[in-house]
Amino acid sequence: MKIEQGTKFVVSYIPEKINGQENNKTEVVRRTAIFDEKSRVFTTTKGETALVYFDLERNGYRTAKNFIITLKG
Repeated sequence: MKIEQGTKFVVSYIPEKINGQENNKTEVVRRTAIFDEKSRVFTTTKGETALVYFDLERNGYRTAKNFIITLKG
């Protein structure tokens, strides 16, 4: 997967934890994000696709596994 720097998007995924608590309800998280010079897509040691992105809502970097991206126009 190739994402250009400066691309704004919405990332959706089911995190293992939310605010330090186990995500037992399988709650989906959606975040407005930007792909910048520190962002990357990689494969984890467990074979999962992961994305490091800058979260524009929380003003910090996050990692999403097994995610869906919706590009913003």
